[in-house]
Amino acid sequence: MRNKTLQSRITSGRFTLPAAIFIALCCWSATGIGTGIPATQLWPSFALGALVGYLLVETNNAFALIRVRASAQTALYCLLASTCPALYVLYSGQAASACFALTLIFLFRSYRDENTPACLFHAFAFAGAGSLFVPQLTLLTPILWIGAYHFRSLNTKSWIASLLGWTLPYWLLLGYAYVADRMDLFLVPFKSLTTFTPFGFLTDISQIATLAYTCLLFGVGAIHAVVSGDEDKLSTRNYLRFLVWLGVCCIALIGLQPALYNQLLPLLWICASILGGRFFVLTHGRLSNVFFACSVTGAFLLFAFNLWTLL
Repeated sequence: MRNKTLQSRITSGRFTLPAAIFIALCCWSATGIGTGIPATQLWPSFALGALVGYLLVETNNAFALIRVRASAQTALYCLLASTCPALYVLYSGQAASACFALTLIFLFRSYRDENTPACLFHAFAFAGAGSLFVPQLTLLTPILWIGAYHFRSLNTKSWIASLLGWTLPYWLLLGYAYVADRMDLFLVPFKSLTTFTPFGFLTDISQIATLAYTCLLFGVGAIHAVVSGDEDKLSTRNYLRFLVWLGVCCIALIGLQPALYNQLLPLLWICASILGGRFFVLTHGRLSNVFFACSVTGAFLLFAFNLWTLL
């Protein structure tokens, strides 16, 4: 242990995840005290974030995205979510990210699986549920099909199963709207999907700083995943490349529709935490150690800056 760098000790330590959760709790508490936001609005959001973090642990354990049993991806997700106090209040993007975390598990499980129709049915059912919260996530459906194709799980039966799965939440919504005599509820996702704000750029300095920090971690992790992909199994390489493309599409959507920043940023955090966590766990050079130290320091500075803009 004496020969290990600080980066190795932190990323492979058993107390890394508890420490990250404790830091997140402190950030949430400090935000509630400093801004006066009621706890009833803060802690449901924290619970959804904890659910996503748990799903990231299960994803890595099931598909070995980092080659070792590690919790660095969840710890990094906790830090990323903690850097943006403006998003501590419960909002639709968090629920959509939880649905997409479940989508990833079933989509990855379909890789050369004998029961691919069932896997894709469940994957697209959760994707459809996520699109109820953020209708624009429907635009990412082709990416899911492309991923299923590269996972050797897309055929006629599984494609039909994916369509049935994606429409299932809408059939349930239609049934509720009919019974409650609120058919306008059923039309809300479709109206939101066809509503586009004028093209523009992010103007809030807090949003720009948070997105830039997230994109930096995502970009470094994505480049490392592509460059070092030969060291992984074929299935792992396909999983990582899918996450790279998913993250790129999220960044593109945010760039084209800045109004979707709050809704798409949690999904980008999932991609950045897996790829960035993998980079931190598997690299041990001097440059990576410096980047790790700067990243951790930058996360605390970003939280302080974002909290200051709310006060």
